[in-house]
Amino acid sequence: MKKGHLPFILITVCLILIILDLIFNSDEMDLGFWLRMVANSSVILSMLLRIRESRIKDQKKSE
Repeated sequence: MKKGHLPFILITVCLILIILDLIFNSDEMDLGFWLRMVANSSVILSMLLRIRESRIKDQKKSE
C-alpha cells in the first residue's frame, strides 16, 4: 500500500462510520453522538487538508 492511499482510506472509513452512526443512533442524539460527529468530521477535514498540502508540495518539487 502506498503512503498516499492512507488518507483516502481514512476518509472512507470515517464517512462509513458517520453514516452508520446516523442510521443506528438516530433516536439517541445526545452529547456523545455530536462529539463523535465532530471528531469524525475533523479527521476528514484534516486528511483533506493534508492531501492538498502534499499535492502542492509535489507540484513545487517537479518545477
